[in-house]
Amino acid sequence: MDETDLTNSDFWESSRCQVMVNQRDERAQSEAEKMKPWAQKQSALIGHVLFATSGSSGGSKWVALSRDALLSSARAVNEHLSAGPEDRWLLALPDFHVGGMGIIARCYEASSSMVTMDGKWSARAYHALVEKEKATLSSLVPTQVVDLVRSGLHSPPSLRAVLIGGGRLDDSIHQQACDLGWPIIETYGMTETASQIATASVGSRSLEVLPCWQIKTHADGRLMVKGSPLLTAYVSSDEEILQVIDPKDDDWFVTGDVVDLLDDALVIKGRADRCVKVFGELVNLAEVESGLMGFIKNAEVPLQDFSVIAVPDVRCGHRLVVCCDREMELDECIVRYNKKCHPVLRIESVV
Repeated sequence: MDETDLTNSDFWESSRCQVMVNQRDERAQSEAEKMKPWAQKQSALIGHVLFATSGSSGGSKWVALSRDALLSSARAVNEHLSAGPEDRWLLALPDFHVGGMGIIARCYEASSSMVTMDGKWSARAYHALVEKEKATLSSLVPTQVVDLVRSGLHSPPSLRAVLIGGGRLDDSIHQQACDLGWPIIETYGMTETASQIATASVGSRSLEVLPCWQIKTHADGRLMVKGSPLLTAYVSSDEEILQVIDPKDDDWFVTGDVVDLLDDALVIKGRADRCVKVFGELVNLAEVESGLMGFIKNAEVPLQDFSVIAVPDVRCGHRLVVCCDREMELDECIVRYNKKCHPVLRIESVV
């Protein structure tokens, strides 16, 4: 489905369950085709949109968000930005992620116009399109901001806000982007919350919780959220069995992030599990280790003899590296693994 279909009332008022999928991901496409007829028969999924997300090992996982949840998030973000019909969004994120879908929902909710950046990402092409279309609002991931900064591109005067999601900006890159005039607004959210939970403002890095959310912390420090944009359920696929699973407890959802709560602001301290962001995508290091094991022919190499770690990287968020406590012949295995895995799961080197 293209963006024209997604921006009209036929889509937003539909009761059909829509499965959003990356057309370049053959595995996801195959899963989606099997899931679609099943999903249409599930009463719990009426009026929902399904997004693929990184799940625990042992099967894929899709987040079921109602259209009402997506629009509720859109209203909260629009209010924070004071967005309206006079605004023009530039969509440079895929619609099969909530980052892209969130922009489409905001345009529909506020009657804003939208232009889509087609083709492969390019900092200079993005900059030129902003100038040509006189876009006022946009949304990017940190990797894209790094490219804009390294290209030395100044923000076009029409832009009044650029939302940054998918990970925290490196301090140096944030400062350089501001020096180049980019009206950066950092955000914190996830697929399960239909986009943002907390949003900063131009000139401030303080993540203010949006009014559509109630928040508290779990006993172990993890953030818990409750609100109208929250997911309805996960759709889990394990050994060819599809099932709808509600992860909430009394309408509260426990995230995987450890936080500090300061009045109405969030301070993100880190992941409670072994998940990191790579190019804005959540990557489970345990799944990468398990995937690599499938390419190791020597059955005598146990999983505990190596581990995959994430090394911070300014542009992509993290780089994946295999660490061993003894000499192991893994180079050929990693080459084969990298040819088959999703690009964000690629391993850079062995230490």
